[in-house]
Amino acid sequence: MSNNKYIVKSLAPWMMDELIAFSGLTEFDLILLRKPDEFYKENLKQLELNGVNIYINPFSYMFFVKKLIIILKFAIGNILKFDFNYNAVIGLKSMFWFLKLDLNHFSKESNIHAQFATQSAVISLLVKKFYSDKPYMSFTFHAYDIYGSNNWFKLLVENCHKAYSISNFNIDYVHKKYINSDKIVLSRLGVFRNEIKKNRVKSTAVFTIGLMSWFIEKKGINYLLEAIKILKGKGFENIKLRLAGDGPLKEKYLQYIKDNNLNTLVDYIGKIKGKEKDDFYNSLDAFILPSVKLKNDQDGIPVVLMEAIAYSLPIISTNISGISEICINDFNGHLISERNVDDLVDAIIYFYRNMDKRKEYGKNSLTVSNEYDIILNSKIKVKTLGWM
Repeated sequence: MSNNKYIVKSLAPWMMDELIAFSGLTEFDLILLRKPDEFYKENLKQLELNGVNIYINPFSYMFFVKKLIIILKFAIGNILKFDFNYNAVIGLKSMFWFLKLDLNHFSKESNIHAQFATQSAVISLLVKKFYSDKPYMSFTFHAYDIYGSNNWFKLLVENCHKAYSISNFNIDYVHKKYINSDKIVLSRLGVFRNEIKKNRVKSTAVFTIGLMSWFIEKKGINYLLEAIKILKGKGFENIKLRLAGDGPLKEKYLQYIKDNNLNTLVDYIGKIKGKEKDDFYNSLDAFILPSVKLKNDQDGIPVVLMEAIAYSLPIISTNISGISEICINDFNGHLISERNVDDLVDAIIYFYRNMDKRKEYGKNSLTVSNEYDIILNSKIKVKTLGWM
């Protein structure tokens, strides 16, 4: 059992990339608060082969009385943070999970890292309190955990060793909204650039754009489909969209495609990984992600943009959050206004008509991607964590 602990509520593909990168650099235990989806089965096997101990929802009521005392002190001391919204959910779920967590996996020497400034980080803080504030604790924050009103964020920063931000935009944001602290540092995500297989074999007769994401409102997929409908009406029958991913809005989007007779222009290929992702990116002329701001959420820097630029693709995205740090306007892509279908249509037509610009921007994308190398970024993060 390692003193280094990586605690997660729910897995995501980009998180698996960081875990795999970490496993090649140092030893650690992975603690999953929820049973992972079958989609991650192969990745978890790889982690185990790399020496990572994986504990799924480790359960024990040992030390129940002491845990209960910790929880009561925590609740009383932070009573005003439990308002009637998601902050109450974060606090109550964290206390519940902590109460049943097997603390034999931790000690005073533990060095704990949590993903997101929500339940995983609050549980890590409770573990730290259980062991008399001896363990090191850190966390990475991303998007929804800061763009709403997170009453726990300041407390987490005050009690952590490091708080890692995925973008400079987020650092400025939390400094203004929550707390200005030198504990908050930049740690970019990334992709395995050395494993990417670029083998683009394209038909010059068809201009193919692509989007891959989780199908939720903040990805702006409805605006892209509306743009495709407009392009069809303008006679651009040789502009095709490849759509990859899954999520709660999938059926709604597929129905829109059917209702508007876009089946000949939109190719939905489902949720993909491995070689399927290579084939997807290599089939494209440009990548698009028209993300939008919601009341309490927006994208950070989407990992699909990191993947797209590593395949030397020009990109089209929106000027929100930290996206301008990876989609640099008129250098490797076009930044457009969110929710603006006309801008989206114009950007697609621009790349369709300008092959030289596509090549220039694609080359520049590869330059930008140097900053999003998961191996290099993980080496820096592991060192600052004190894990090696």
